[in-house]
Amino acid sequence: MSRIEGEPDIEKVLMEINGYRLDQSDPRTGQPRLLSGFSELEEDGTTSCGCWIYSGVFPEPGRNRARERKLSANPMHPEWGFAWPHNRRILYNRASADPDGRPWSERKKLVWWDAPSRRWVGGDEPDFDPEKPPDYRPPPGAKGMSAIAGHHPFIMKPDGVGWLFAPGTVKDGPLPAHFEPVESPVGNLLYPKQPCNPTVRFFEGPLNRVDHTPTWDYPVVATTYRLTEHYLSGPMSRFNSWLNELQPEMFVELSPELAAERGIVHGGWVTVETARTRIEARAMVTRRMWPLKVDGRVVHQIGIPFH
Repeated sequence: MSRIEGEPDIEKVLMEINGYRLDQSDPRTGQPRLLSGFSELEEDGTTSCGCWIYSGVFPEPGRNRARERKLSANPMHPEWGFAWPHNRRILYNRASADPDGRPWSERKKLVWWDAPSRRWVGGDEPDFDPEKPPDYRPPPGAKGMSAIAGHHPFIMKPDGVGWLFAPGTVKDGPLPAHFEPVESPVGNLLYPKQPCNPTVRFFEGPLNRVDHTPTWDYPVVATTYRLTEHYLSGPMSRFNSWLNELQPEMFVELSPELAAERGIVHGGWVTVETARTRIEARAMVTRRMWPLKVDGRVVHQIGIPFH
């Protein structure tokens, strides 16, 4: 049962998601006191919250921050809508200041350490413990946020630093690496003997034919994307006839160069074929797609919406 009574249903749900104290009431309303953000959540059962990243979206009765539309001289515009978590517009914004808490760039500054007030201040909500000084160093055996030093901005990492080398956490190696797709008309210039990701699982069968090595039997690179008009999960969008009317049929985007090469006209029909199947679609000839030069050869690309 809801603990928030007497509000419109949609705002009542948002207040439940925001969270409130079970042991305190707001003297103005007699309702449980709403939380100002996830930093007020407790593990002793005295608080309730529907989703921590949205805590703070409804911090007091009558203030739905998701509906706020106030512009200001602050380029972060903190009162224009709500950004999770805690209305922070840029995550890890502690990294905009040097180890001593001074902005790296006066023009790009986001947050900085204010010595007189002993707090992090700035145009954005600090994505950091607001009272942790830059010279803080964790004591031996510290855990959680107490283990993050004052000059380490990446608070979602156990050591507070950004990771380029990630030993033991990814299957294809500790460093970022470029791999070509499983099917590609070109090889991998960085790793000629390992063109695609070595951790890819293959499911062999007549319905899943795969060209494991670069081949020019299928020389066009296909990329996929979502349609704005259909952007939701399948059950919520594909059966809505008014959304389907906005994008009523399958189409493929291709460059004017590829269209001229294959004799395809804008709005006409085109057949797209892979090793597994083929489909027919309308042709959208557009400059959004352009030929690429890869390994000294021209490679055409097409865009196919996966809805």
